[in-house]
Amino acid sequence: MYSILKPCNTSAAFEAIPRDRFSLDLDLCEEILGNDCTIVTNAGILLIVNDRCEVSIHKDGRLILKTDSKDLAAEQAARIAGWLEGSPAIRKHRNRGNAGRTDPAAGK
Repeated sequence: MYSILKPCNTSAAFEAIPRDRFSLDLDLCEEILGNDCTIVTNAGILLIVNDRCEVSIHKDGRLILKTDSKDLAAEQAARIAGWLEGSPAIRKHRNRGNAGRTDPAAGK
């Protein structure tokens, strides 16, 4: 679910970037993650949870993992992904491209 784990420029944290575009329903994420994590706050645009480290979960799927350990950040991102993957909290974006469009020149 997450492919890029890079250090944050402004703090001792790592950012996990989703492989594919999707958005998260943070209220559903709160319900799902509340079984295994401590919910710090749900601000509507951002959900903060605490498990093995503090994690800020953004609606666009990005995770900010507050730790100076890349291994711990990777492990925590995998745990979050495991809990959320396949759940209704994830709304995948469709590639709109030219799908469903007709060619006006073809008379369709």
